[in-house]
Amino acid sequence: MVDDAPARDDTEWNSPEQCPFCGTPLTDGGSGFIDHIDATPACRESFESWIDRVRDDIEGEWIG
Repeated sequence: MVDDAPARDDTEWNSPEQCPFCGTPLTDGGSGFIDHIDATPACRESFESWIDRVRDDIEGEWIG
């Protein structure tokens, strides 16, 4: 399934049942989220940008 839902400007991490980038309902908050960002280029790009900022904030303290 390819989901082309556009990413939102406001990221909400309030529910594991929805993508925080576009609000699309997820099958689950773990593998369902990964499947969603793999299938949705806009959300994948937003996630990669977010994870880069987290890595920069944490600097050498996190291996993720």
